[in-house]
Amino acid sequence: MAGGKKVDPGLKFLHQAFGLESLHFGLFTEDMPHRLEGLREAQEEYTRALLALVPEDAKTVLDVGCGVGGTTKELREAGFAAEGLSPDPYHKEQFPITCGPDAPFHHSPFESFSPGKTYDCLLFSESPQYIDKDAFFPKSVELTKPGSNLVVSDFFTIAPGGAYPRAFPRDDFEARAKSAGFEVASFRDVTQEILPSFEIMSTFLGYGQRFFEMVQEMASRRFLGKLGRFFFRKKLRHIREELFVRMPDQFDMDRFAKTMSYCMYRLERKS
Repeated sequence: MAGGKKVDPGLKFLHQAFGLESLHFGLFTEDMPHRLEGLREAQEEYTRALLALVPEDAKTVLDVGCGVGGTTKELREAGFAAEGLSPDPYHKEQFPITCGPDAPFHHSPFESFSPGKTYDCLLFSESPQYIDKDAFFPKSVELTKPGSNLVVSDFFTIAPGGAYPRAFPRDDFEARAKSAGFEVASFRDVTQEILPSFEIMSTFLGYGQRFFEMVQEMASRRFLGKLGRFFFRKKLRHIREELFVRMPDQFDMDRFAKTMSYCMYRLERKS
């Protein structure tokens, strides 16, 4: 989230192309099919598990890196005074469509967010990897008070060679939490439950690559004009980088299982 007003084209692609209201991995049970409808069901299961970590007595919740607002919407429907935070302009555009115009949205990086108040709970769903590691806990302390909680769900590095260089090393994350006055109140490793997401995403990616090749062929035709082809091809180069380089690397299931762990934490602030 550092510095950022940049749209994540990979997540935007998944949202627009497949109508996924939530942009996080799914939490699969044995009876869920490894298809699009299964992913949607698994994402709902993930959200239920995430919301179960939010203390019942919490009133105010900040959804940090809220995406298009799927989790914020669930929090508000559960009775929490939930607000969304993201520096992404696409999220700013989509958030009121998902949550309604009255749901508070803050268009800001987490690192520089200064609302002048604290929250009972900060929720991070696959957003810690986008936040500056040295700012994560100091800013979390600034936005909470003793007795407040952090609900953190993300993948963490456990061995070298992973495809997510921005992710926290798990040992480092826990050490930083302790140093900042947070205690692990709840922990769950859900790596095996989220792995089918990779299988489905890889299938989607194959569809996206074939569609891209068709669009690229259209871009080479004369009807776009020289100027149109120039700007269109420039945009396509960026999309190609996502579809053929970055995203395939990130959806390598075997590599992920060897180098990363997907964990859900509730951290309680003790001091």
